[in-house]
Amino acid sequence: MSEELKKDQTDTKFKKTLKTLFSYLLADKKTLFLGLLFSALNSLFYIVGSFLIGSIVTWYIQPIIEGKQLIFNTKGFWVTLSLLVTSFLLYGTCRYIENYLYVKVSFGAGERLRREIVLKLHKMPMNFYDRNKTGDLISTLIVDVNNVANSLFQVLTQIPGNIFSICVSIIILSLISGSLTLIIVPVSLLMFGLVFLLIKKSQPQFIKVQDSFGKLNAFVEEMVANTKVTNSFDQQEAIFESLKKITKEIRNTAYLGDVVAKSFDTLYGVISNTIILMISGIAALFYFNDVQAYGLASLGFQNANGTPSAGLIITYVSIAWNLMSPFQNILNSTFNLQIGIASSGRLFKLIHIQAPSKEHETIKPKEIQGLIEFKDVYFKYVPNSRKYQLQNASFVAKPGEVVAIVGPTGAGKTTIISLISKYYDYASGNITIDGNELRNIDTKTLRDNMTIVLQDSFLFNLTILDNLKLAKPNASMDEIIEAAKMTKAHHFIKSLPNGYNTMIENNGANISQGQKQLLSLTRAILSNRSILILDEATSNIDSATEQIVQKSMLHLMENKTSFVIAHRLSTIKNANKIIVIDNGFIIEQGNHKELLEKQGFYYDLYTSQFNNQAK
Repeated sequence: MSEELKKDQTDTKFKKTLKTLFSYLLADKKTLFLGLLFSALNSLFYIVGSFLIGSIVTWYIQPIIEGKQLIFNTKGFWVTLSLLVTSFLLYGTCRYIENYLYVKVSFGAGERLRREIVLKLHKMPMNFYDRNKTGDLISTLIVDVNNVANSLFQVLTQIPGNIFSICVSIIILSLISGSLTLIIVPVSLLMFGLVFLLIKKSQPQFIKVQDSFGKLNAFVEEMVANTKVTNSFDQQEAIFESLKKITKEIRNTAYLGDVVAKSFDTLYGVISNTIILMISGIAALFYFNDVQAYGLASLGFQNANGTPSAGLIITYVSIAWNLMSPFQNILNSTFNLQIGIASSGRLFKLIHIQAPSKEHETIKPKEIQGLIEFKDVYFKYVPNSRKYQLQNASFVAKPGEVVAIVGPTGAGKTTIISLISKYYDYASGNITIDGNELRNIDTKTLRDNMTIVLQDSFLFNLTILDNLKLAKPNASMDEIIEAAKMTKAHHFIKSLPNGYNTMIENNGANISQGQKQLLSLTRAILSNRSILILDEATSNIDSATEQIVQKSMLHLMENKTSFVIAHRLSTIKNANKIIVIDNGFIIEQGNHKELLEKQGFYYDLYTSQFNNQAK
């Protein structure tokens, strides 16, 4: 990620991030509270089941073994056993409902997070995408959101129910034997606090893991997108080495995090089991040495002499185990929470980036005529850079005019188009459309009146018909066919097996570059908006087809303010105005004839290209 997304990430306050994260859960309070209710119920039914196990031993099994009861109370036994089975069935049912509700809450929070991020990305200017890798943003949108949703689910299914179990268990254990409970509870809380503190200290490691995964996603996205370039320069081995380096970084950071997690889990497991064995031993001593029991012993869990029954001992140990197990479950869930916190740190950095204010975009013209004027415009892509990509640029494009922009590669041609489209904001000077400052015009309104056809035309994984309808959703089939005939796209579309219903694969992998551009031009004709921008729109079309398409383009540009960028200067001879740009400066303006007569930069470009074609 860029520095603006990384800044202070490692210093993210745990509590603040956690508070923000859980605020997304509260958006569905009703479902959340229902989940908490069922968490409490399933814990309660589990503890009731533990009591009933002890009751069966005390009331039905122990008297027979000790010879104190000659007739087995069959009816009472089956009633108690039925209650035991019912309690565990209710426990399982509540557990299932609890999980269902928490899935709804946690993944609903993930959906809200993803929606916020998408809305934020839509608001960000183009220079934000220049500074941040696509793969890293995709990783944030998909991987990090999924991590957060999964972490929230794990936390919800573990922490509330286990906290309730701990509280109820401590109360019941205290009622059974305060002296034993005074041993087990403080030791358990002390060990829990110590291990939790160590886990919290390991948080930076989890942040590094998520950053590494973001780096890997960015690398893979770039690698897949540029496979042809990699293969053409025989750089597969170099790419593989770079991939190994990133995956090794992930392995090292993830390995350390997992070692920490497993070490703490094992440590607490050993300690908790030791405590349980110790308590069991003490309880057994109570039993075999006829130490009198108090509290719940008076409810029928005692022997005739007031000493604890075997059932009471079993109940106590069972509930003591039920006390230790929730502590361990909570600790295990904190590791999932650490991943969620690390991912949410990346998410919130993105969500909290300040998008450019649109308060000044107060003008929403009902109709745009297309009078565009640049006056002393300066622009640079990197704000802190000294190099301007456009300097002191001034020109006027009148409604209905065709304005061609020519110049060497990197001269600033596309920069002018990007400023008109509001992809970037200019540093100084004025750009007006129909007399209104461009900054003050509502972006959506402007783009609703603008059609752009780029050199690298993008097609979605939809049918050809659906791709064309993006320009005009309510277009009739007759309109679409007419537009396709004008661009000569109809012929190749009909030659495809499914015609207009042919699915476009992976940005047009199943059609040629030239056919993609014909479809883009067809979309432009369908949209029929007042401002038209053609950026090398015919560069991938063969010369014979281009001559035919040029006629359609003349029709397309009628009554529109059109900007045309083309390296083939023969295609812009009929433009009303030609703007010649070099090194960020507009050095010449005029029509084709006027510029040739000047015998300046344009003359040299044109004659050089003409001579090369003649050769």
